[in-house]
Amino acid sequence: MNLEEFNIIIFITGIIIGCVATLALKSYSAKNNSKKVGTSSNIITMKSLQQELDNKQVIIDNFFTDSNEHLVSAEKRLADLRNALADNASQLSNIKIERSGTTANTSDPAETTTFEPPRDYALKKDKEPGMLSETFGFDDKNADIEPKRTI
Repeated sequence: MNLEEFNIIIFITGIIIGCVATLALKSYSAKNNSKKVGTSSNIITMKSLQQELDNKQVIIDNFFTDSNEHLVSAEKRLADLRNALADNASQLSNIKIERSGTTANTSDPAETTTFEPPRDYALKKDKEPGMLSETFGFDDKNADIEPKRTI
């Protein structure tokens, strides 16, 4: 047997052993992956995170809505108490106490608020542009004040 024939036999044997080892490693890793997928019920997916976040957001929204309703009802009860005290005080004595006007003014504050553009309160002469004008500050009045410096 020649040395070249021996090298070829060893080369082919190495290829066969490498293929067998690769197949065995792949089957072993496939078994591990199938076990992990089957038993990994605690893997967090984006969908489950989004559902949990939505559920918590609903709970938070409900909390603030309920709190606001309780505050409004407490304010109404306090206004009723003040009105009752004012009525009873006027019956018991000659002191005149004004009734609370909060029950009559139950409109939304967001609806009564009107928005206005900013006002120009800058001091100016008759035809001079104000600070909110687009041309304000573009004139070269300071050019005459600054002396020209030459060396």
